[in-house]
Amino acid sequence: MNFKLRILLVVVLFQVFSACNSDLMPECFKNMGAVVAYDVPVADFTSIKVGVGIELIIEQGDEQKVTIETGKNIKEYISVTVSNGELLLKNDNNCNWVRDYKSTTVHVTTPHLESIYSETQFAVKSKGVLEFTSLSLMSGILSETASGTFELSVNCQNLTVQDNQFCYYVINGSTDNLTVNFYAGDARFEGSGLTVQKLQVFHRSTNDIIANVQQEVTGTLYSTGNLVLKNHPPVVAVNRIYTGQVVYE
Repeated sequence: MNFKLRILLVVVLFQVFSACNSDLMPECFKNMGAVVAYDVPVADFTSIKVGVGIELIIEQGDEQKVTIETGKNIKEYISVTVSNGELLLKNDNNCNWVRDYKSTTVHVTTPHLESIYSETQFAVKSKGVLEFTSLSLMSGILSETASGTFELSVNCQNLTVQDNQFCYYVINGSTDNLTVNFYAGDARFEGSGLTVQKLQVFHRSTNDIIANVQQEVTGTLYSTGNLVLKNHPPVVAVNRIYTGQVVYE
């Protein structure tokens, strides 16, 4: 079989598989099918771990509720479980040749939440303002993770952000105490729209931390990333180990 004929055969097979929604199709060639939304009953949880291939939307509400929005033909690959009070969102679909890149969104409503750990390449978003007392946002701490985003509006007493890789945090609202620990990588914190009373930083990222601090900033800059302050708080006690600087805008 010559080269051109082989290419033609591959194209024909690809088109056949692409047009077929059969459950018998190989995973790589299976269309996502019509979008379906369904609720999943879960035990009580106080933290969330979102895996690769899932967009997460969080809303604060009176009762816990988890709704999956995905393709009819790939719902078998999406799992939702609770282990030791942690909600685990997982997408086991590892081969995608014919479907849209982002195919699964999980909507979570909960009256209480303490932490979110993201491994996804997609966004973790809030619907409305999250008013949990203390909230921790993490990515890239346990292992290598995709480069995703947190896009949240909050009104909390304590907000902690920890990252060891490349996540992008866009946070709006207000918090009394903000802690940002970037242990390595190129993570970025965009907090121009977040009113902070006190900020503590451990900054070893090559990107910037941007914050709107009212009272006090403490911590250390270890790498090339800057700490960008949107105003002039009365107390700024920040050590510089390398070329990263405190910049006022």
